[in-house]
Amino acid sequence: MQAGRALADEWRSMQRRLVEHLREPRSSDLGPGCARIAASTYTDPRRFEAERSTIFGGWPLLAGFSGELPEPGDRLLFDAAGPPILVVRGADRVVRAFLNLCPHRGSRLVETCERSRRLTCPFHAWSFDLEGRLASLPHAAAFEDLGRDGIRLVELPAAELAGMIFVRTRPGPPIDAASHLGDAAPLLAALDLGSLETVCSNRLDLESNWKFALDTFCETYHVPALHRDSLSRNLVPHVTLFDHYGLHHRYSGPGLDFEALLERPESEWPEGGYQAVHYLFPNTTIAYTHAFDGHTPVVSMFRIFPGDEVGRCVTLGSTHRRSDAPAASDEEIARMHAIVIDIVVNEDYRIAREAWRSLQSAPPDFELVMGRTEPLLQAYHRDLADAIGLPLPPTGGPGPERI
Repeated sequence: MQAGRALADEWRSMQRRLVEHLREPRSSDLGPGCARIAASTYTDPRRFEAERSTIFGGWPLLAGFSGELPEPGDRLLFDAAGPPILVVRGADRVVRAFLNLCPHRGSRLVETCERSRRLTCPFHAWSFDLEGRLASLPHAAAFEDLGRDGIRLVELPAAELAGMIFVRTRPGPPIDAASHLGDAAPLLAALDLGSLETVCSNRLDLESNWKFALDTFCETYHVPALHRDSLSRNLVPHVTLFDHYGLHHRYSGPGLDFEALLERPESEWPEGGYQAVHYLFPNTTIAYTHAFDGHTPVVSMFRIFPGDEVGRCVTLGSTHRRSDAPAASDEEIARMHAIVIDIVVNEDYRIAREAWRSLQSAPPDFELVMGRTEPLLQAYHRDLADAIGLPLPPTGGPGPERI
């Protein structure tokens, strides 16, 4: 799929599906069946540690977008996954990742993101080039018996594809980004994510399991109730498309303006206007949307990471200017960002925080239910369990399917 025309064609196909769902009787994409999930899936410290070690230690994680590193010497700091990580674009324009750790005395090597051709430690001014090699150090004669060729930054796997930069948090084999994205790669490439400009970002700390926080981003069934006075004012309730791309997924629902399409021939439907939320395994949602004023297109991204214990998590929330909306001012986009953060903190995360408190007091055999309107939740919980090699706890309640 190419950007531009192909994305417009994709949206036209989605428009047809949404219009069919809006016709009487109103309907939605549904999963094959209901499912039950044990509360211990969220509360078990052993499972939590397996997720932190195996998934957040071994799987590719989205560290940022290509547009954040346009030129050699540009860098970004990525700490939320655990170890402090430095991502830089080299003189050869290749993106590399390193532990943000000076090999001299272990201090944090880089503290800011200003562009430079050297990475210089604030502790003793040891300096490294953009490929991680030691470039200079004060009073070099005092270290001449070490051999400078053997002093390097600890490199981590990094890869760049479809405007996205992925890293692993531990040294290991290279990242095969194309294999990781699979069938979702053409769609994500069409979104032109590499041209995004970050306008606002927040770090949110929450007392809840990271998966429960992520659940709130991956279904629309809760929107009419929980977001009655915010998101729900612009959306047709309980109508959603779900598309699955292996480990990754997409969902989209119609705005109220879709009702007008029911009485118009397709030749009169507006072109363009693609909007959807994209889930990237294991922890990221990217919303490509018109935002809340109906005319300021933005991309909102949320990445959720486990905290230092089973009942804590960290969210990085950011809002980005799209290349097809160059006239949107920073102030307009900042207002959109503030609205989204307020909804997440005071609506979604209020529920996640209170539910976490309740789950800790639930009986050992307590189970949650996921309906056919929550197929993405069912899928990614299975995928997470498969990734850590730890099957989901068995459930005992009635139902056509148990996860």
